[in-house]
Amino acid sequence: MKKIYRLLILIMMATLIPMHVNAKSESLYNIMKNNSTKDNIASTYVEYSSGIDFTDVSSDINGKGLYMIGSTAGSTYPILYYRGSISNNNALYAGFCWQIIRTTETGGIKLMYAGLPSDGKCNNAADALTIGKTAYNSVNNAPYYGWMYNTGEGDVNVTDSTAKAYLDNWFENNMLDHVKELEDTVWCNDRGMAENSVFNTRTRLEEGHPTLACANKDDAFTVFSDKGNKKLTYPTAIINADELTYAGEVLRKTQVDTFVNIAYSYWSMSPYVTNKNMYPNSKGVLNMNTFTYSAAIRPMVSVRNNALIMSGTGTNDDPYVIRVTKKYRIHEDEYTTSDVEEAADGETVTLNHTDRSGYKFVSYKITDMDNNELSITVNNNKFEMPANDVKVSSIYRELKEFHNVTTSSDNVNIEVESVEEEQLASFRVNIPHGYRIKNISLKNTSGAELDIPIEEKDGKYTFEMPTEDVVIDVELEELNKYPVTGDVENLSDNPYYVGDKVEFKVINKEGFKITRVYLTDSEGNELDIELVNNKGNCSFIMPDSEVKVNVEYEEIKKEEPEKKKETKNPETSDNLIDNIIMLVLSAGGLVITNKYNKRRVF
Repeated sequence: MKKIYRLLILIMMATLIPMHVNAKSESLYNIMKNNSTKDNIASTYVEYSSGIDFTDVSSDINGKGLYMIGSTAGSTYPILYYRGSISNNNALYAGFCWQIIRTTETGGIKLMYAGLPSDGKCNNAADALTIGKTAYNSVNNAPYYGWMYNTGEGDVNVTDSTAKAYLDNWFENNMLDHVKELEDTVWCNDRGMAENSVFNTRTRLEEGHPTLACANKDDAFTVFSDKGNKKLTYPTAIINADELTYAGEVLRKTQVDTFVNIAYSYWSMSPYVTNKNMYPNSKGVLNMNTFTYSAAIRPMVSVRNNALIMSGTGTNDDPYVIRVTKKYRIHEDEYTTSDVEEAADGETVTLNHTDRSGYKFVSYKITDMDNNELSITVNNNKFEMPANDVKVSSIYRELKEFHNVTTSSDNVNIEVESVEEEQLASFRVNIPHGYRIKNISLKNTSGAELDIPIEEKDGKYTFEMPTEDVVIDVELEELNKYPVTGDVENLSDNPYYVGDKVEFKVINKEGFKITRVYLTDSEGNELDIELVNNKGNCSFIMPDSEVKVNVEYEEIKKEEPEKKKETKNPETSDNLIDNIIMLVLSAGGLVITNKYNKRRVF
């Protein structure tokens, strides 16, 4: 039986002890930042005092590892990037392997596709790191170097490039469930040219000055962010040549010892000349080729800055496992702005509206994407984001003519003196002590009374403004005043107005106690009024009649002094006799005792 009891105890303990989960939950951006080195100083793998030389490829003396762009060090989210021959920037996300390329100015993290995982590992190579091959575009000529292009006049971003259409198709079939986890960052297809028709990207990379800024908004591709052109269908694109340079590549130089070189050709979105784009080729060179050449596509996405590492160390065999909180978009109308473009479920969003001439703002309206109004409360311009995209709009009404509100009474306080037609005007009345309102009327400037209802709540009067000026007229009347009489004192304001609080003290009489205090009218009829009596300090509210305070007394009876009890003195004769008797009796006892004791001895 003991063994059975022990077994039951062990089973019960096992059910109470929680399971230990060996999982991380750390900010990916913060981990990267804490392990980065500024790129404008000498460090372990950078021998130059001025930092990395971008005219040369990455190496053990020119950058290998995780770096921070030195000029962004003071930002909220300094930009970080991986460079050189490394293998600790691998991640598992959305069921695919990715390589971490860099971060964005908002702390998002750009990932480049690296194939499908096998048993949780990311040991892919060459074409397994891509989603397939395609031409960049269908024609080897301007303007087909664009991620989007236009063969006519006007907007330069009208038609998708072949590469963009190929990528969008893959994204639509594989990533739609994760759109809310991705930030709408800029993907730069810099098409800026100098006067000699040389692309700016080519010039700055030849000079060793890569940049992650995008000079022209038409070249900054976004889905809905105002930071870009809002031309993308999905938040995805491919790498550009500046990003490849930060990663360790150099234009037209062979570099086989960097993580972005996969011995397999894939497109970048940066033009070199008007009929060729740059791309890392299979020989390890950041080179260029015509648009109709078939090269691979490696999708890129940017996860939000709330991305967490749940497990992993970043290696191919143990990639970071990333989890990202979804955020939902806030669609604005032309008169409404929000403090953020997106927000997670439960986050607070602040709205603002535009002042419109001739209109007055009334309220905000929040609907779903099908224009169904949502039951979301907006307090002080703030609301709590639901778990879906929303539309926000501002509701206005057209302003009408304003008219003046005045008064003929010194006792009226008007809150707003110029009020719009059909809107509420309000005022308060200062009522002097001893008076009450007899009548309130609204008149026009000619003195004619207006038939307008007046409502009162908590001393505030309101009415709807007519199509003319209004004069508020208030008539007051004095309340009745009555004396208070009786066996009382401390009546400071006698006589009193109806409704006044009367306070008094009942007169005490020596030798008497107060048994009752009550109130009567002048004819002796007892009044049904609440009388507060606190040990003779009394109060009541003055009625609409005279009041007499009646006090009933009861005489206090005097008590007779108590008689003293007589006590016997041991020296008196009675006590002396008693003592003698006791001594005799005691002596007799002693004799008897001695007699019996003698018998026992003999």
